[in-house]
Amino acid sequence: MQHILIANRAAIAVRAAQTCRGLGLRTTALRARTDTQAAVHAAAADHEVAVDGWGLPDTYDSSARVLDAVDRSGVDTVYPGYGSLAENADFVAGLEERGVTFVGPSSAALRLAGSKAAAAEAARRLGVPVLPHASGRGRDEILAHVREMGLPVVLKPEFGYGGQAVRIAHTEADVERAVAGSTEGSRDGAAGSPDGAAGTSWYVEKYLPVNQVVGVTLAVDHEGTVLPLGERESLLVADGLKLLEASPVAGVDTEVLAAMRADAALVAREFGLTNVMTVEFIVGPDRYYFLEVNGRLPLAYQMSESQLGTDRTDLTDLVELQLRIARGESVSPAAHPVDRTRHCLEARLFVHPQELADFPDVGTLDRFDLPDVDGVAYARSVDPARPVTYELILAQALATDTSRAAAARLVRKAVEGSRVTGLRCYVEEITRRLDAEC
Repeated sequence: MQHILIANRAAIAVRAAQTCRGLGLRTTALRARTDTQAAVHAAAADHEVAVDGWGLPDTYDSSARVLDAVDRSGVDTVYPGYGSLAENADFVAGLEERGVTFVGPSSAALRLAGSKAAAAEAARRLGVPVLPHASGRGRDEILAHVREMGLPVVLKPEFGYGGQAVRIAHTEADVERAVAGSTEGSRDGAAGSPDGAAGTSWYVEKYLPVNQVVGVTLAVDHEGTVLPLGERESLLVADGLKLLEASPVAGVDTEVLAAMRADAALVAREFGLTNVMTVEFIVGPDRYYFLEVNGRLPLAYQMSESQLGTDRTDLTDLVELQLRIARGESVSPAAHPVDRTRHCLEARLFVHPQELADFPDVGTLDRFDLPDVDGVAYARSVDPARPVTYELILAQALATDTSRAAAARLVRKAVEGSRVTGLRCYVEEITRRLDAEC
């Protein structure tokens, strides 16, 4: 491992370049020619390779274009960060054929984890609790499954990514509208086909009206050693976007959390997954259930970092950990203890979907100022002087303190004090939710 293609953009690409430089690794940035913000992350790397195309599926998330960039740049390793390419089994298979190292799981493991139906069945066979579920195509087949398990249900594209196109159905009419509607976020999305969304494979799952979504993050090396990386819960979700997350998890018994950690480790090992990943569970009134596996670095990776290490001056770099696992090094749980007395909250200023009608053209930021708040760290890479393209998230604000309320007050001060005009990004919604935590 000497020359890394950073197959992503924005803040995670900048972070990856910085970590690689610290390890003495040469880096090449991926830059879409149509990305007006690309200069920010390209400048962080040693070299850059450009790709043509318009929009994420035709540039940064295109297996064909990124594999061509791999061939042209002569790299020996690809670092994907987070994003759909990080879980694209076909892309990873292309790297395996070329003898190029992928910083993440194998294509076979990603293929299993990437199918919600196959993953749920595999988890069930392992004895991990799962919700009643089914998969199928088209209105009639989906309605038959719904009638068998009973309403309400959740409908998701079976191979969907990032929470998009997820629908809660309380009536059969809701089911029909979902199946006939958008498939945004699905890798096999049939939007625009003669059958519309009816051509998509849908995953149907029983809906729990009272629930708590918990993500268990962990790392697994090639020997199967599991390194716990903490847990977090979603405090605010809107339009399929996780706007606010917190750790440690509140309101769940320690015995239940321990069982979820054990099941997450079991799923990761038995699925054959390696590197950093998150296993998601949903906690109902009586028990928890497996939801899915995200076989990639989580967007909330800095939350894990803030709780790892023997003290706050010796935090674990998860990007470095990923690179070390990818080159065959072993992990040591004793070297990376999780300190759950460190409470952290992260708010994310996602661009509102109403601003994305012309994506990847997003718009213009008239003003983009984030206040300096002691105890708050930002992840951002937007250049407000340039037109905003390809950008789905403007900034992340993370605070760590001795209690959730204290961390919430810091994040609230940061979000409320931000001055972002020109693009809507959920500032009011996040601030209102934080009021309940302060």
